[in-house]
Amino acid sequence: MSNEVQKVFMSQKQRLLYLSSQSTDPKSPAISQALHEPLKGTIVEIDPTKKGIDYESVHDAICDGWRVVHFPDQRGSLEGSEVEIYGYQFILEKMEEYVD
Repeated sequence: MSNEVQKVFMSQKQRLLYLSSQSTDPKSPAISQALHEPLKGTIVEIDPTKKGIDYESVHDAICDGWRVVHFPDQRGSLEGSEVEIYGYQFILEKMEEYVD
């Protein structure tokens, strides 16, 4: 009898991280995040048991290997606009190996 070797295939998949910050400066404090994982059935939700967010700023995420794929509008905000409430949204990506 021969032993069958199960092949494990790894592939790179794109993770997306939406980080909102207090300004358009990547070093400004992050105020919220949403992490989108490349796995079927995952949902993006706020974890009430988690204390804080993963990165203090977009710059910290970049230092951890995330790439910015979308910068927020650089034109500034109007007083009282949604930007002042929700922050400036950066979209970052990271390619990581996942088992298929």
